Amino acid sequence: CVQGTEDTCANRLADEQTTGLNSIMHETEENVTSEPRAQMKPSEVVYGSDDKLFGWIEHNHAATGTSFGRFLDAGTGKHSISWIASLLLPPSERKHGTGVNLNLSIEDYTAITADETMRKGVLKEVQALGIEGKGSIVVGNWNVENFGNNKTNDDIELCHGEMYDTILADYLVGAMDGFSPYYQDQIFPRLSKHLKPGGRIYVVGLDPIPYHAEGEDADVYCKVSRLRDACLLLAGRRCYREYPKDWIERHLEKAGLKVESSEMYPIKYSHAKIMRQLNFARGLLSEFPSDDLAHEMNEVMFELEVESWKVTSKSPDKRLELGFDYVVSAVKPLEDEQ
Repeated sequence: CVQGTEDTCANRLADEQTTGLNSIMHETEENVTSEPRAQMKPSEVVYGSDDKLFGWIEHNHAATGTSFGRFLDAGTGKHSISWIASLLLPPSERKHGTGVNLNLSIEDYTAITADETMRKGVLKEVQALGIEGKGSIVVGNWNVENFGNNKTNDDIELCHGEMYDTILADYLVGAMDGFSPYYQDQIFPRLSKHLKPGGRIYVVGLDPIPYHAEGEDADVYCKVSRLRDACLLLAGRRCYREYPKDWIERHLEKAGLKVESSEMYPIKYSHAKIMRQLNFARGLLSEFPSDDLAHEMNEVMFELEVESWKVTSKSPDKRLELGFDYVVSAVKPLEDEQ
């Protein structure tokens, strides 16, 4: 993930979703040459020049000769809403940034989250950023098929009847297993219902971390990733499930969207970022079914902490490279092209 591209950039993300899992699992590294998503302070506007993934989207969209128009953030978080803010602020209030240079702007926005706590966090962010009156934050789930018979789908369907010029799915697909499992193959047809003909959807994601990696050094992070997920399961929580870029592209096409372009950004992990993963897992030990199991798992965490320190310390830039973040652009054909 760009920022620390893990968020894993790994990225999506820091401090997003009620358990903080989104931020931990999609947090990116800080590397001005190879990593896409940079650290941000609370209530700080994020420009395309600060984030390689968003910067790529801005350059890609500028080439169309149109602005973003009505904008749907289909899986919002503090980072994406802070980028949206950079495209909503009056020119006189904007600092130097990619989107400003490209004369891009957003007419209004709708930001969706499946979690009430996240909604409150994002609302606090938009109030601090001064964009509260320029859009709406909505709590809901894109999967509406499993509700009771008291309401019709029209009553509970997110964004019912709304159409947008641009849709952002920022690490949305990878997070769905935590909120709407088994619906990943339906998300693009669902979002396409709200995309105007000629409109574009931008999908940001993390290539799945492999169970094993070639080379002892890179494999350390695979061990950490497996341990983190094991702790989540033992604590009775759901893990996120990332999908590769080619899966995303296939399902965009199946939804009737035309994939136009894509880009990949290598991810590097510092020992500090690896420790964030281990400390997050360590925070779950109190939820384990037995103290003995928690004690043994803590011993394994300590061993990985030492091993990862040794591996990163001997690297020239003190980081491990493994996997990549990606962004995919797709367009909804005009009616006469369909």
